[in-house]
Amino acid sequence: MSSRAIQNPDKRVWALSGSPAVRSSGFVFAISLAVVVPTLIWGVPSNLDLSNHFRFALPFHDAIASGHLYPGWLAESNSGYGDPSFRFYPPALYYVLAAARSLFGNWYEATLAVFALLSITSGFGMYFWANSILRDSRAVWVSFFYALAPYHVNQLYQAVMLAEWAGAAILPFCFWMVERVCDRGKPRDVAGLAVAFGILIFTHLPLATIGSLALLVYALVRIGGPHKLATLAKLAAGVVLALTASAIYWVTMVFELRWIGMNDIEPLASVDYRHNFLLSTLSPENMNVWWMNILTLMTLLLCAPVLLLLFRRDAAPLRRLARPAIILTAFAVFMSLPLSRPIWSVFSPLQETQFPWRWLTLVSMGASILAAVSLPLLLANTNRMKRIVIFGAMSISIAFTLSHSVREAQYLSPRRFENTLADVRGSSSINYWIPIWARSNPRPMASEVEANRSVDITSWEPQHRKFSIAPGQATEIRVRTFYYPHWTASSNGQRLATRPADDGALLIAVPDGATSVDLTFREPSRTRVSGYLSLVGMLFIGSLTIPRVWKRRTRSKNPQISV
Repeated sequence: MSSRAIQNPDKRVWALSGSPAVRSSGFVFAISLAVVVPTLIWGVPSNLDLSNHFRFALPFHDAIASGHLYPGWLAESNSGYGDPSFRFYPPALYYVLAAARSLFGNWYEATLAVFALLSITSGFGMYFWANSILRDSRAVWVSFFYALAPYHVNQLYQAVMLAEWAGAAILPFCFWMVERVCDRGKPRDVAGLAVAFGILIFTHLPLATIGSLALLVYALVRIGGPHKLATLAKLAAGVVLALTASAIYWVTMVFELRWIGMNDIEPLASVDYRHNFLLSTLSPENMNVWWMNILTLMTLLLCAPVLLLLFRRDAAPLRRLARPAIILTAFAVFMSLPLSRPIWSVFSPLQETQFPWRWLTLVSMGASILAAVSLPLLLANTNRMKRIVIFGAMSISIAFTLSHSVREAQYLSPRRFENTLADVRGSSSINYWIPIWARSNPRPMASEVEANRSVDITSWEPQHRKFSIAPGQATEIRVRTFYYPHWTASSNGQRLATRPADDGALLIAVPDGATSVDLTFREPSRTRVSGYLSLVGMLFIGSLTIPRVWKRRTRSKNPQISV
């Protein structure tokens, strides 16, 4: 290959080991992996959310291993009463954890591998997005800033918000695909947007809700040229396809949301959005907001070069280039402050994201791009004092992140981690997932079934139970399972009446004779329909790449065609 062809950027030669693309990819990989090196040395970071995630992950893996590819009932939680949380919490992270567990053979190594995978994914997502805007080496620095963004590091090391951290690895790909649709608008770009946004929905619902608003604002700013309506239609098509492909999850969630307590039963003020705006208080009594205020300050220090971009007169061309990212960042900051309370008060799905400070994910993304755009201004600045001040601010932020978020994290060794997982089994769920008929402290039961007649349990599986009851007076028996409309009890093909007890336990009316009870968690017909809908959506997304394949084949058969 000639040197002229290599120098031509339109050729996009990526395969040479010394090419800028390979060097950039190597840097992104290295910085992304470096972020999780402390977990490889000291262990898995520990927090309350770690237990919550593995309360899901352990039975999710068991259900898949037993043949339930998408389990519908978490049977072992709440001391065996179970809960329907599988139906509401996006499953992508748990599929990844289950796959890693099957690959590595133990949860400790699997968890560390998932940490590394998600960190690398987020690094490349930010790089691809930034490269579609900057198209030069500054895109690499976007990954650097995002990898060290205080809130992003805090998601893993202090809060252990694994699902949100996973969503934060997927969201940059959504913005990248929006850029590609606006810039080129090819069918495969629409398919890419559908895939990225669909995975985000499957990964973290609060971030998908927040991200939807942010993507809308970004797209409206980004759309330009004479084909605005066509571009808008393509973006809408990508979103519709994403919703279609993810229907197997969200259809169930939407229809059954009224059946769980959320924060209406035994409410917690700590997860009320009205108490979690940034700068709503400076008192350490509200630990969440107090800590997030500090992380916001550290984010501003890390991205201090942005000051040059915003206020230098000769930075006007760069400001035009970064205009969508500037508006995105400003919008994210606004949505995290009490000033945005009127919007939150009228948009109920936004309220269910609980924490306005979650918008710091978007602030971190946008500010990382702006900081990278500003680097040439910083390096070319002849005012030595300004450079010292800015580099000093960045150093303070990095030092704070490493010394507090990383160094002060509580790490679990392999043995302590396995012991923690053992304690997770059967633990209580948070109030959000408790059925509305239930209470968080149901009456303890000595056996799976209580009756005034003898009971012989034949099998007791998470979603299917069989037991026999000796003859006696007609009565109601109590089952150690929370009542949920999809639990159906039958005897010899005849449906038995069910209802919830005062504490939410499942009560089954049985006749006076000897009775063999078949208790099954039956999915409604809409679950099957939504599954078919998801399959159709995935097939349609895949079909958008077919023209590209045929075009390549045509070119190979007709080499005289000019390209």
